[in-house]
Amino acid sequence: MVEQLVREDLLNLYLKANDKSHLLELLSDDLFEKGYVLDSFKEAIIKREGDFPTGLQLEEVAVAIPHTYSEHVKKPFLYINKLEETIPFIQMGTDDEIVQVSYVIVLGITEPHKQTGLLVELMEIFGDSEFLDQLQEAKSEEDLYHLFKK
Repeated sequence: MVEQLVREDLLNLYLKANDKSHLLELLSDDLFEKGYVLDSFKEAIIKREGDFPTGLQLEEVAVAIPHTYSEHVKKPFLYINKLEETIPFIQMGTDDEIVQVSYVIVLGITEPHKQTGLLVELMEIFGDSEFLDQLQEAKSEEDLYHLFKK
């Protein structure tokens, strides 16, 4: 399912943001400008991240998979971002455990019943050390695109 949602115009190897809120605002604005989400998306994703944190400490790296409800999404996508500097997110399933996130994958789902399967697939991908090595070696958005399309 992941490879079907990767978009060439939603890849960023050099994202810089001051903090989590700034990051979510930047990504939301970009998604809105590109026609993937409604203008309600920004407020919804910031609120949902506060209610249900999406930081995930994996063996070698921490990722965040922020997402919100399907009524704010026009067309399905994965927005893949590598941060220039880590940003603290709260660990999924906790209220206060901080993880330093290096990658942010924004999930845009139009069919809510597919969300859990997609999250599981992403966690499996990020749990693969060979994939992570290739991810960290990616030098261009094109490299990133082909890595996620495999």
